[in-house]
Amino acid sequence: MTDEAYTHGRLGLRARLSDLTAGARDMARAALKEAMTWDAYKWTVLALLTATFLLVALSYGGIRAELAALKQAQGVSPQDLAAIRTELSDMKTGLTQAMSEIKSGLDDSIAKISAKLDARPKAAPAPKPAARPKPQ
Repeated sequence: MTDEAYTHGRLGLRARLSDLTAGARDMARAALKEAMTWDAYKWTVLALLTATFLLVALSYGGIRAELAALKQAQGVSPQDLAAIRTELSDMKTGLTQAMSEIKSGLDDSIAKISAKLDARPKAAPAPKPAARPKPQ
């Protein structure tokens, strides 16, 4: 007795193509049945999506050409890049200096407020109330 089931299998390219076309035929038949049950709303959405896709696909080349033309027209030279880097460096230095000045000013203000709070006379602690006698 054998554990393998005998299947009559065809070999070769012709058999594989036949299986592939049979599967495609089955899928197309199922898609056609599904499409036949659609209402007008689904067909309208499909038509609008298809039109949008075609419009974007057709205008893609034109958009790329326009972007390339804009990049050429607004070409940035290496001297401009160096000037921009220098300006950014100066801005960074100025910002760092301004932040350190603000921090030192804030530290001074906090020190003044602390000194004022420490200089205030402290109020004497309130006397504790007398203990009440317990009723027996």
